[in-house]
Formats: sequence, structure tokens, C-alpha cells
Amino acid sequence: MRLNVNPTRMEMQRLKKSLVLARRGWKMLKDKQDELMRIFLEKKDIFFRLYRKCNEDMREILSLAIAGGAFLSEERAARLAALSEAGLILESGVKHIFSLKVPDFKVKYSGKAITYKPAESVIYWDKAVTKAAELLPEIIAAGALLFEIQALCMEIASTRRRVNSLEYIMIPNISETVKYINFKLEEMERANTVRLMKIKEIVRSH
Repeated sequence: MRLNVNPTRMEMQRLKKSLVLARRGWKMLKDKQDELMRIFLEKKDIFFRLYRKCNEDMREILSLAIAGGAFLSEERAARLAALSEAGLILESGVKHIFSLKVPDFKVKYSGKAITYKPAESVIYWDKAVTKAAELLPEIIAAGALLFEIQALCMEIASTRRRVNSLEYIMIPNISETVKYINFKLEEMERANTVRLMKIKEIVRSH
């Protein structure tokens, strides 16, 4: 759609500069969109690998806990769990992906998950506890990745809207307006040339 402007040389020069800036902005945003998509696809693959692994590990932990529960009463299992000296510190921060701020989590362990004597437990229970302790950082990592992926999706959508706005609305509108002004100026020049020729003919005839 042509812009509503006066068909003057000054206006055409201004629009040509705007067109150069719009094309440069489109290129920068398109590059940003492509890079965001690359990062998104990379993180999506990592997330689903982690998700599948966490699911598999959770099933294994559940099977081990059920097998251990066949040899331990609820009271004994609760007492063994209470003896654990394991502690977990979750440090949260912020990291940047382009202009995006996304949460960054770090997990620190202290103490041991198993402090009781082997004779007090069964091998299935011990394996379930050890596996659960190893799995927790991966669950937190998967959660952090999900935050990043959601933030990337929103930024990609926003960037795509701006790219499309420049590519399909602003740049075509400015280009069409420049062509229109150029046509009008040429038309005016032709009209002036015709008038000058008529004036010369009139002057010569007198």
C-alpha cells in the first residue's frame, strides 16, 4: 500500500534512506531469528534426551523401591530415609541468550544419601536411593531447559512478527511509494518540458 506523502524530491530522498534502514533492519532481525531457531532446535533436542532419560530412570527407581519395599516395612523405610545426611543447595542466577534473560540453576550437594549400615537395608533400596540422588540434578537441568525453550519460543515469535512486518508491509509500502514519487516527478518534468517547448514556439512566432 502506497504511503500518503507529497511527491517531492525531498520526500523521495527521505524514503530511500528509510528503505535502506528497513532492509538493513530486516537482515539483522532475520539473522537473529535464524540463530534463535538454531539455538531452540539444539536445546529442544537436549531437553527431550534428558526427558527420556529421566523417565527411564524414574521407572527404574520405582521398580527398585517396590522391590526394596517387599523386604522393608514402611516404618523401617521411613527410619532409613530419616538417617540420610544428604543436603542440596539450589543456586539460582540469570544468564543471557541474545537479549533474553533466562534462569540459570546450579545444584550443590553436601553429606551422603546413605549413612546407615548395609545390614540395616536391602540392595534394592540402596540402589533406588543412590539413583534418585543422581537423578535430581538432571531433573532440575531439564526444568531449566524448559524455561529457556519457552523464552526462546516467545522471542522467536516476536522476532518473526517484526521480520514479517518489515518484509511484507513496510519495505513493499516504501518501495511502492518511491516508485510512485519517481513516476510523478518524471511526469512533472515531461509536463514542464512540453510547456517550455510551447512557450518557445509562441516566442518564435512573434
